[in-house]
Amino acid sequence: MKNRSQDSNGPRRIFLRDAAVGVGAMLLPGVASAASLAFQPGTFEVTSDSATVWARGDGAARVVIEISADEKITAPRRSEPVALDAARGFAAAVRIGGLEPDQVWYYRVVDAQSGSPLARTGRFRTAPTAPRPFAFAWTADMDEAYKPFRLFDAIGARNPEFFLHLGDSIYADLPRKTFNPSVAHYRRKHATNRADTHLQQFLLRHPTYAMWDDHETDNNVHGGHPNMGEAMQVFREYWPCNPAGPDGLYRRFSWAGVDFLMLDTRRFRSPQADAEGPAKTMLGAAQKQWLLGALESSKAAFKFIITSVPFQGGGQDTWGNYRTERNEISAFIRERNVGGVVFLTGDYHLARDWSNPKAGFREFMAGPIATFVHYSRNEEARARYEKSGTFHYGDGYNFGLVRVDPVARKAEIEYVDVEGKTLKVIEFSA
Repeated sequence: MKNRSQDSNGPRRIFLRDAAVGVGAMLLPGVASAASLAFQPGTFEVTSDSATVWARGDGAARVVIEISADEKITAPRRSEPVALDAARGFAAAVRIGGLEPDQVWYYRVVDAQSGSPLARTGRFRTAPTAPRPFAFAWTADMDEAYKPFRLFDAIGARNPEFFLHLGDSIYADLPRKTFNPSVAHYRRKHATNRADTHLQQFLLRHPTYAMWDDHETDNNVHGGHPNMGEAMQVFREYWPCNPAGPDGLYRRFSWAGVDFLMLDTRRFRSPQADAEGPAKTMLGAAQKQWLLGALESSKAAFKFIITSVPFQGGGQDTWGNYRTERNEISAFIRERNVGGVVFLTGDYHLARDWSNPKAGFREFMAGPIATFVHYSRNEEARARYEKSGTFHYGDGYNFGLVRVDPVARKAEIEYVDVEGKTLKVIEFSA
């Protein structure tokens, strides 16, 4: 069986084979491992029959992914050997196929030569194909200056089936005096955040779908930024993605009959200073048509639209500064009678229910993971949000836990703080 690389930044798809004919059958006993990992591994982009296992070495190495439905991994299936090399920053994203849906799997990364485990055993669940209740979590924004990232302990304690990271996974542009946009700089910043033990332990046991925002490249970045290519390369080295198109990071996945549409609000964005009108875009023409087509074709009770910046928010860097395109999307949802649309957002370092009964959809914001909180710098916003009569929390780190029952067409969002305290529960239906 041969490796099949998608592209220079994409995951390598490797179907598992039985241990009897795998690498382990040829290993010599007592051979010491020369390889080592810089961090604990993680799983990303899980589907009903596959998952991407991520690993990053301390240096060049060859590794094998072992996987089993048995926690002790006594009779594993194994991948082909995978190189962790300098060209990819010693990182690899290995796509594992041939899995059964809605099943818990255990995995580990071992040295290809000796078979010695290089990290702790991880866990993930493949996506269910049949509708059933499930829970997932989302939040955003983590700055190395505010480590440790203890919020991940609180998220893990709620045991979501998967996690959505909505961007600002690093603050590459801070501090400004050391900002040197390049592959080397972006790798250092991602490695610094991934070194956080709370984040590592969480990713080891909770499959993740990540989207970038501006600070992975530069503050308030738009599609014309000269370093966006380098930033995207390194983001995908640390947060593997399976994009729907040849460029950008937008994509779709389903879980238990519920659809998730993850938008890339940076790669194709017009400059914020452009004049308002049909030519000014947040998504670009191809991504916008992809979104509208996915909404129209979806038969799911709920369609969660993941956007790193608030859809109904105002300000230079939000959808409020791209009103023509925002209005087009809103009108499409209303006129085509697309039900069950829920926007999940981040960016403001604030938890808030943005829902407006007249809009025809709901919108909820969560965050931050670890950075300054909204009211520490925008105290005047507290009274303004209070007048809206909906939930808001800008005094501490937080996440949203979404419980969905697609059969009953009901859902609820539980907002939780860094200590695990419930801040608010909001119930709604499709």
